[in-house]
Amino acid sequence: MTPIAIIDGRPQEPRKLRTLAAWYREYAERAGNPSIWEARLRTAKELEREADRLGGKSARQRET
Repeated sequence: MTPIAIIDGRPQEPRKLRTLAAWYREYAERAGNPSIWEARLRTAKELEREADRLGGKSARQRET
């Protein structure tokens, strides 16, 4: 796995968060337990939401 830059306890690189989310989705496919599968998909969604939030923040910063 690729290291993710952390500032103030929060990941700061949307691209790497999306890569990690994709990994979690792929990893979920291998889960034999439905609870584990669901947890991995939930983690992927949370990572994508954070990437979207950081990506939007970056775009707003460039506009100003």
